[in-house]
Amino acid sequence: MADEETTKIKKMLEATFEAGFKELAKYADDLPDYKPIVDYFVASIFESKVTEWKGYKMSGQGFSCDTMKWVYENWTPWKDDVIVASFPKTGTTWVRNIVAHLYYRDNKTLMEMVKPMAMPHIYLETGIPLKFEILEKLPWKRRIFATHVSAPLFNFEKVKSAGAKVIYTIRNPKDQVVFWYNMMQNFPFQATDVNAHKMYPKDWNAFFEAAVSGSQLLGNKEGDWYMDNILSWYPHRNDDNVLFVIYEDMKRDPTKEIKRIAKFLGTEYSDEVLSEIVEATSFGSMKKNANPTEEFVKFFRKGEVGDWKNHLTVAQSERIDAIVKEKLADTDIEFTYEL
Repeated sequence: MADEETTKIKKMLEATFEAGFKELAKYADDLPDYKPIVDYFVASIFESKVTEWKGYKMSGQGFSCDTMKWVYENWTPWKDDVIVASFPKTGTTWVRNIVAHLYYRDNKTLMEMVKPMAMPHIYLETGIPLKFEILEKLPWKRRIFATHVSAPLFNFEKVKSAGAKVIYTIRNPKDQVVFWYNMMQNFPFQATDVNAHKMYPKDWNAFFEAAVSGSQLLGNKEGDWYMDNILSWYPHRNDDNVLFVIYEDMKRDPTKEIKRIAKFLGTEYSDEVLSEIVEATSFGSMKKNANPTEEFVKFFRKGEVGDWKNHLTVAQSERIDAIVKEKLADTDIEFTYEL
């Protein structure tokens, strides 16, 4: 990447990250200076480094095991906070939007405040601890966070004792890997960042192999993939403060699934209001109202079930089938691959 192009992309990234945090300054006085957070995210994209904790690893794009370790040991959620846990591209943003409408629909200020929040702001494992000082000062009493880490990096005891809740999302792995590939093609990796290009190659077949072989470090152990993330969270599926939701069920009957989520959160609404929330959190509505960070990486693509058939070869589809059969044999999880 030429120096001129690198400088241009860095400035664009700085502007994108800064805009997201600058918006938050409208909602609280005396916020800490967010420039160190912006600098961290820009540097992590251009100079990705691998961090490790408990044998789990993360690499670049703002994600850090050091930050997750700090969260585990030092951060305490508030009562009724919600943490949406998931593997990437399995419905995290959709569920976050649903919870936002359930929590804030009657508060225009909070709805506007959370709109620009994305990966840099609300993922537990992104950024630096300074981020949490900013989030603590905002005028909300029930907050929405997210995480992609495996369960051993998540402090279940502290979250439960604080009265916070967890929603874990599941999506069929064939669509997951296709949508993940398409999103990662929009990340501005530096040409000299060998590690990033190894994990997220431009070639589809190479990307598929890197994904299913566990070479992409997303808060997992090397060699672990999506099924291992599910297995780590699966023992908690019946915890009082944990709800499992399935992407394809939400696509099939969004009203029913949003009712489940509302009941879990203690925010039940009339059928008329639920219909409004269903419309406001539809794929079309979310794509239309995407925040700058989501637009930057072209986050919203199709949101369909079954698009994998346009991308996976027969061998790749069968490879995933074999992994699922091996890994999830002792669970009751059955994926839906088309509607």
